[in-house]
Amino acid sequence: MDKLFPSMCSKPEKGKIIAIIPCWFWVFVLFPMFMPFLGLGLWEQWELSAWLEIGYHVANAVLLLFVMGSYLKDEWFMVSTDIRYYLNHVAITVGLMAGTELAILRALSLFGVDIGYMLEGLPIVEMFVSHTPLFLITLQPIFGTISLSIFAPVSICLLFYCLGFAPICYKKTWLAYVCIAVITLIPPTINILWRGQAEFVLNIYFIHLPLHLLACWSYQKTDNVWTPMVSLAITNLLASSAIIYLYR
Repeated sequence: MDKLFPSMCSKPEKGKIIAIIPCWFWVFVLFPMFMPFLGLGLWEQWELSAWLEIGYHVANAVLLLFVMGSYLKDEWFMVSTDIRYYLNHVAITVGLMAGTELAILRALSLFGVDIGYMLEGLPIVEMFVSHTPLFLITLQPIFGTISLSIFAPVSICLLFYCLGFAPICYKKTWLAYVCIAVITLIPPTINILWRGQAEFVLNIYFIHLPLHLLACWSYQKTDNVWTPMVSLAITNLLASSAIIYLYR
C-alpha cells in the first residue's frame, strides 16, 4: 500500500499556500463577475466571444505562475535529475485518465444515460465562464486547444492541488483525496449560483472528478507537481484533438 500511495514530502511553503487564497477570489468570483461587461456586445458573436474564454484561462495561469513560479522552479529541478522516471509516470497517468474517462462514459451510455452534458466538460478546466470547453474547441480549434492544453492545467494544479491536496497529503493521505473532491466542487457551486443549470454543471463536475483524483495520485506517487500538470496537459490535448476530429 505504501508503494502505491507513498509518503508525500513536496508541498508549497506556507506563504505560497496563503497567497493562493486571494487568487481563488479573483479566478472564481471577480474575473467571472466582470466578464459580461468585458464582452458587452460580443456574446451573440460566438467566434469573437470565444476569445474572452481563452483570455480567462490564459490570465488565470499567468497570475498563478507569478505567485507560484519559484515553487515550480524548485520542483522542475527534481524533474531534471531523472526525466525518464517522471515521463514514465506521466505516461501511466495519461493512460489511466483516458481509459477511466472512456470506461465511465461508455458504461453510462450503455445504461441509457445522456452523456451530452459530461462531454461538454471535456477537456478539463478550472472553471468555464462563457463557453464550455467542448464548445470553445469547436469555435477556436487551434487557440482553444492551446489555452486548454497549456494554461488550464497550470491553473488547475496550482489552484486545487497545491492548496487542497499537497499540504494535507503530507499528513493524511485519505483526507487529501476527500479534500480534493470537496474543493473542486466549490467552482461548480459558484457556477450554479451564477447561472443556474445545476444538472448541467454537476454532470461536468462528476466527469472531472476522476481526472482530479488520478492527477493527485500522480502528484503523490512522484512527489512532484509537474507530473499531474504535464499529465493533464497531454490528456487535454488528446481530448481537444478528438473533438476537432469529430466536429470538423
